Amino acid sequence: MPELIITAPNGVVWKRLPGGTTSGTDFLAALEMLVSLSDVSRQWNWWQEGRERRERERLHRILEQWDHAAPPPGGYLSKEELDAEFAAKRAQREEERQRRAASYDEERAMIRLSLLRAEATAGFMCNALAIPGSRAWQPKAEELRRASEREAAALKEKLGDPNAVVDQAGDLPQTRRERHLYEHMAFFRHPLLQEWSSSQRKRFHKLLAMPPPRPSDMCAECQAPADWHTYGFSLSLWQGKPASGSTAEVLGRLMPGWWERCLACTPYQLHHQWGHNALPDFGYEQWHAMLPPLLRAIFAPGTPAPRKPVDPRAALEKRLRATEAKAEQLRRQLAEIELADRGDQADP
Repeated sequence: MPELIITAPNGVVWKRLPGGTTSGTDFLAALEMLVSLSDVSRQWNWWQEGRERRERERLHRILEQWDHAAPPPGGYLSKEELDAEFAAKRAQREEERQRRAASYDEERAMIRLSLLRAEATAGFMCNALAIPGSRAWQPKAEELRRASEREAAALKEKLGDPNAVVDQAGDLPQTRRERHLYEHMAFFRHPLLQEWSSSQRKRFHKLLAMPPPRPSDMCAECQAPADWHTYGFSLSLWQGKPASGSTAEVLGRLMPGWWERCLACTPYQLHHQWGHNALPDFGYEQWHAMLPPLLRAIFAPGTPAPRKPVDPRAALEKRLRATEAKAEQLRRQLAEIELADRGDQADP
């Protein structure tokens, strides 16, 4: 096979090794995919057990058929130089994180969480107001929506940019959102798809059709898309339990769901439990009606209609009718055969 040489978009020249069979197009596609393999959008639907490992192995089988035809622009770095470059970048990131952690302001962090809760509550009320049909809760929902929006506006004016507020570890919200998107995929989406693929196909297909969120769409406090909080849903995968004897444990017993709820989620459902600022005549059915199909399928699937009990008499009659119809068909076929035989015997 003739020697094949190609140039990558970054100017590096590659050649196919003797015995190689992949095309230059296949090699460049594999090279680009390997570089972007850590991107969640690549792995979003790789829910099957071991799928990522198989994809990496497939790419390496293509890449190992190629080698540099000439030194890349600027020449090669030695292993020691590469390790030193990586260590320097890691040290710089850690130094920046420590510097941000030293500037942590607990009051600003609490204001930011209050802002997120107010925005989520305003969104919850907008979702409730969008339910079609009779809405006895509409005036109250409108009142709470306006109050939450006013609260959010006042908090934002006081806080400034909420995305510039670091946590105690020195991480910015966007850093946490990126991490939470990967965790949502790896530890929530993929396990559910694996479980539902063989047992709950309707829920499986609904979840499979969910497009990958952007990192900016995620909550910085838990592993859910931020919009889910406007429906009262949290996804704190590693919340743990409150310390024994702590105030949090007492509150958790008094208010079911309080401890597990993400701090950025709307507190409306807790208020509803205690009748504080609750929407009149707004119960489970109304909340269920306002859910989008995806959230309904994941968290609140409808109860299947009960199957009607089998009537033994009707079932027996149905079987008898089927048997009689089969017997009649056989009688007609037998009569046709006998008629044909008599015709053959009558021929000279």
